[in-house]
Amino acid sequence: MFGGGLFGGDRGPGGFFGGGVPGRFDHQYQVFPVTFMGKEELEKGNKIILPQSALDHLARLNISWPMLFEMTNPATSRSTHGGVQEFIAEEGTCFFPYWMMQNLLLQEGDLVRITNTSLQKGSFVKLQPVSSDFLDIHNPRAVLENSLRNFATLTVGDCIVIDYNQRKYEIEIVECKPAKAISIIEADVNVDFAPPKDYKEPVPAAAAAAAVENTHLATKEEEAVAEAEEPKLFGGSGQRVDGKPIKTPLASPASGPAPSPPDEEVLMPWIKRIPRGVKWTSPPYGYGAGHMTGAKG
Repeated sequence: MFGGGLFGGDRGPGGFFGGGVPGRFDHQYQVFPVTFMGKEELEKGNKIILPQSALDHLARLNISWPMLFEMTNPATSRSTHGGVQEFIAEEGTCFFPYWMMQNLLLQEGDLVRITNTSLQKGSFVKLQPVSSDFLDIHNPRAVLENSLRNFATLTVGDCIVIDYNQRKYEIEIVECKPAKAISIIEADVNVDFAPPKDYKEPVPAAAAAAAVENTHLATKEEEAVAEAEEPKLFGGSGQRVDGKPIKTPLASPASGPAPSPPDEEVLMPWIKRIPRGVKWTSPPYGYGAGHMTGAKG
């Protein structure tokens, strides 16, 4: 009477509850974080919670397992993919990990469109940590591969959150194969890593020292060139009409500053003589040998 599906008709091998032609699940719900239901552990993956009516509809549509969904923000057309954990939400609502809501730019109570989809099993994924802090983990590859077991799908452009040792690390999905969205349930996926977005190659000590030395040399060369290019005033030489040589003055722009004049006392020591003063300043003070004030012979 009712044809193929949940209650009648032949049961094929691929259906959820029986045979029939797969249909389309397409609904809109108000979205809230999974923490509102006390399901904090779901923040470690990308599985959502739907109402019981969604399970009934999926069963009637003969959706095959695993159930995978595309979630879209109708206001921004941003979309991602994920699986389902339970069907215990209140009617008209659904619950997402909060990081998924952030990826879709959704606030509490916003509408989200959920449609069933089918994805190919992944064979390759390239991941890029947002912060180099992720490299401080003892074995980041093992931590990440273990965390991905909580995920049903991976979508290029998503920024998933890894919770490890009471810290959260953001990881961006850079590349997926064989498609931009893949299923990783019971799949053998090769994982590759790109350097963190804020990672900088360390500069070798020798190269850094050479760079500093080159900078100093360049500065000295620039100073020498600047001094050579400075104009010299009155740098030429003159000539007398009568042909006699010109006496170079003590101070001229060409020869630089004039030397200091000689001390007057050196040229004319008698000017500051002391009348009837001491004539000799070292023994025997002008007396001959043998004198009582002189040296004894």
